[in-house]
Amino acid sequence: MPKTNSRIQQSIDGEEPVIESVTPEIIQPVAPEIGEYPIEGTLNPEDFRIDESDMDQPAVKTALTAIAIRSPDPTDFIRVHPDPSYRFGPVPFIGFKQNKEYYLVKKELRPQLRLREYKMGQIFLATNRFAKPFFWIVTTQSSTGRVLDWYTSALECAQRAMYEWVQVVADMQAGVYLPGLAEEKLEEPEWPEQTFLELFQIGFKRRTVDSLDHPVFKQLRGRA
Repeated sequence: MPKTNSRIQQSIDGEEPVIESVTPEIIQPVAPEIGEYPIEGTLNPEDFRIDESDMDQPAVKTALTAIAIRSPDPTDFIRVHPDPSYRFGPVPFIGFKQNKEYYLVKKELRPQLRLREYKMGQIFLATNRFAKPFFWIVTTQSSTGRVLDWYTSALECAQRAMYEWVQVVADMQAGVYLPGLAEEKLEEPEWPEQTFLELFQIGFKRRTVDSLDHPVFKQLRGRA
């Protein structure tokens, strides 16, 4: 409670003093209007307010700068891009099981490779539920033209994944890949905005064998 001061005044007839209580005026601090900077370096709240209409705008997609070349993980649910322009083949490729690396071979070099050194395949753009796209090279036949059940069943899984989420599960006893289906309907995948050609440049820029002096070719032949 604010303190009061007293002051003595004479009454109207001048005979008796009159004590009058005086309450001092309380000065309220004036808050600066939004947008004013009373002190240099003061934060302005308006610098952080977002118009609610802007919150409805779709998030901007970032362009991919790297994309893996791999087979689907058996625990991953995947989708394959249904647009024919996002798959390509047949292509000759070299695959190293020990480090799971894949390399495309320039077609003019294919006659220089031994039959056991490469296979033929089809390139698909795939993605998983974490929106991590990757290139999946599905083997279609051996270098001698042999077609195995492993190859045809993987191709069937890829075709099915164009329309629904599947896991690519290996049945070792049957020698085939089986599609494991999701128990519930999942949301449609998000695909990169880049074209297949743009993604191809990103994924395979260091994964092509274009000369007999390439380190991969030397590795196959045991050359330093």
